Amino acid sequence: MRVVLASNFPRDERLGSARTPLRLEPELRRLGIDLVTLFAEELPAAPRGRAAELSTPLRMAWALEKYAKTADIVDVSGGDGVAYFRYARARRPRQALVAHSNGLWDLAVAAEDPGRQSPVRRLVSRLYQDQIICRWERSAIRLSDVAVFLSRADAAEVVRRGWKTEDGVRGINPGVDEFFMHGAALEARRDVAFVGSFLHRKGKDIVSRVMSELMLERPDLELTLFGVGMPAPALLGHFDERVRSRIHVEVSLTPRELAARLESFAVLLFPTRYEGFGIVVSEAMARGLAVVTTWTGAGADLIRDGQNGLIVPFGAASETKSAVARLLDDDSFRVRVATAAVTLASNLSWSRAAEELVSTYNHALERRAGFPAR
Repeated sequence: MRVVLASNFPRDERLGSARTPLRLEPELRRLGIDLVTLFAEELPAAPRGRAAELSTPLRMAWALEKYAKTADIVDVSGGDGVAYFRYARARRPRQALVAHSNGLWDLAVAAEDPGRQSPVRRLVSRLYQDQIICRWERSAIRLSDVAVFLSRADAAEVVRRGWKTEDGVRGINPGVDEFFMHGAALEARRDVAFVGSFLHRKGKDIVSRVMSELMLERPDLELTLFGVGMPAPALLGHFDERVRSRIHVEVSLTPRELAARLESFAVLLFPTRYEGFGIVVSEAMARGLAVVTTWTGAGADLIRDGQNGLIVPFGAASETKSAVARLLDDDSFRVRVATAAVTLASNLSWSRAAEELVSTYNHALERRAGFPAR
């Protein structure tokens, strides 16, 4: 089986979006797949500004016309494959197409904070997202033989919307790197971590409010924010000035560096409003942190509330504070939750994800042989 696995992400493992194809690459080859991987570096150079995003489907189609001539499967991330999928349906009708979603764009946009934009700018942005980006994504999913999602929740949502039938979707959770396994003793843990870009969608308002209150009540409690993508001075302004000296900021880390830093923490606070998956949740579970998150992405797929993590409502500061406080105040409960999390995460290998993807590729080939409508 010859497969082209394509995305518009830089070949950088620090980016969660790029890490999945990077980790799948050797595992797919181990399973005997004749694989070509395309990242942003293999696409034609992008113009500057908004034109870079607008040109992506055409640049992707140009690269795939060249690299996917003899491919059995073409697997493209997001809506970037829409132009090539239309071309392939006309010129390469026997080629199976897989749309690989990192998250539904309209749900991600809806979870962002609109308050920072003027009404006119908000309207223009919404029209651009709805009529261009979301339409590309929807078309790519519909044109594909199988659409693959990082969470089963997103796969079910696409079926609910009528974009695909149940037979045309698959939910495949990403793996967890081996070096996230086997952290320090669970009983010795302390403090709280947050991992990810410090955005409204990721729950930055909840993190800043909850942790400011908890740290004022607990003079020894500290917070570290990893991979936030912004300098510490700008970030610390979101927190009560009385606790800022106990907040630590790591702007960017490699996955291995993150694993080394996380092993001493007791709790991961991740009150996100939407995730295609949110690999930090599974990585933190593997590292022995008790996770407080919401019912989206990995939270929906992996967390069983009160058993291997705690689920809180979206945007609910009071409930989130209570959940974090419960884990900090009850060590036996936290250790029990973290132990169950480690057990579950130990099954999330990249080899398992690759095997599920190969099974999906075979299914896509079977569907293409029959030229199903959906």
